[in-house]
Amino acid sequence: MKALGLIETKGTLAAVEAADAMVKAADVTLVEKTRVGGGLVTITVTGDVAAVQAAVDAGTAAVERIAASSLAAKLVIPRPHEELEILFTPKGPGGKTDPGVTDEEEPEAEDAAVGDAVEEVVKEVVKEVEESPHPALPEKLDRQTLDSIIEKYGIAEGMAMADGLKVTALRTLAREYGELKISGREVSKANKQLLLEELKSYYEARND
Repeated sequence: MKALGLIETKGTLAAVEAADAMVKAADVTLVEKTRVGGGLVTITVTGDVAAVQAAVDAGTAAVERIAASSLAAKLVIPRPHEELEILFTPKGPGGKTDPGVTDEEEPEAEDAAVGDAVEEVVKEVVKEVEESPHPALPEKLDRQTLDSIIEKYGIAEGMAMADGLKVTALRTLAREYGELKISGREVSKANKQLLLEELKSYYEARND
């Protein structure tokens, strides 16, 4: 194992984005996804030192595009001690190594195992996103970021993110939209439910 790269996020939506960006950015192997607890999720990759560093940088940038507060931590360990391999070893389907695989078969088997591992990790984090009403709750959100979230994940996911804002932050966000039916003092006096309804109506009308 030449290097380990880890990104820890607040919420599974950010974890999906990080995992996708990491494997696309460099030649790394997605090792595992771990739910730490308290809403934290850790994505681990391995590969050459330069590739792992590039993957972690790309994953970090992807998470921060969703919301800077969604990034809990990141770490690159060059040339980890060999005893760490027992903790971070890519597995095939079901987490088991096929005892019948010979040395000559390793390259093809490794490619298949990597593909299966990526698929399983993505399935797990997507399932968690679907089951969690608030996969990542930012302290603030701007129009550009919300547009990006809704474009990628849909109106329901975007509204779930907005619902996690405090009413003051939601009012600040609403002021960026000149197309809403409320404005000025109406926005300043609006409660969270009204603001969310106005934002939802705007995006639904835009998608029609």
